[in-house]
Amino acid sequence: MRLYYLVLVLLAGIACNKEAALTPEPIPPVYTLPQGNHDYDDTIVAWYKKYNTFILYKFTQLDYAYNYYDKKPDSAFNANPAYVASTLRFIREELLEVYPEAFLKTTLPYKILLASYIGGGTTRSATGFSASSSMLAIGWADSTLAQKTPAQRKQLRGWLHRAYMERTFRTDNTIIPDAFKALAPPAYGQVLPAKLLEEGIVEPYTNALNVATDFLAYIEVITSHTKEELEAGVLSSRVDVKGLIRKKYDVVIATFLNKYQIDLQAIGNRP
Repeated sequence: MRLYYLVLVLLAGIACNKEAALTPEPIPPVYTLPQGNHDYDDTIVAWYKKYNTFILYKFTQLDYAYNYYDKKPDSAFNANPAYVASTLRFIREELLEVYPEAFLKTTLPYKILLASYIGGGTTRSATGFSASSSMLAIGWADSTLAQKTPAQRKQLRGWLHRAYMERTFRTDNTIIPDAFKALAPPAYGQVLPAKLLEEGIVEPYTNALNVATDFLAYIEVITSHTKEELEAGVLSSRVDVKGLIRKKYDVVIATFLNKYQIDLQAIGNRP
């Protein structure tokens, strides 16, 4: 009988040990905040607590280039610490203050990299923004951002919103509406460069032109121009000879208003 009880005790102990072994340890975050002791580090930590997004001004090429299933061919270089605060202000004014909180909490990436510039070697990226499924990189954390004219900053705004929305498409947080696809040409590769605007395409000609870049180009153009500027430009009958640009414009505006509660034109109308 004593042996019987001893066996029961041993079995109970083994069961307890197995249960304890099956309890997973919490996985520590990949990154640690704050990365320094500047005043702006408090802002970065506060935004992390609110949005669960790491904003990094110190990172590696691995953080930038490697995505879940592919690798970027270019590079991003760590921010100049003296200009991180101005870049954070740019993010706050151009993203956090214009998108609804619910949209931000759903779509902000796991990490935002603040880079002094993005490019290959000493050649700077034309837009200064880059996106993948896991990150958004902003390559203006240096002295050049402060040197931009108001018109140039509006173009930066358009590139920023385009890059942000590109990432949301990659992660299926936003979609290209069927109404926009219905207005697309049968084959983008068969549209001559001189006929792009006539066919309702505001994206400059590239070999990578497709319905996604077509749609993203509308986001860029709308958020970087006032409605008055658009009416005098790509929406005018002089440019939009078939009325396709206006139809696509209306689809994009309605989609973001109705589905995501975002007024893209109101963003473009800002100073």
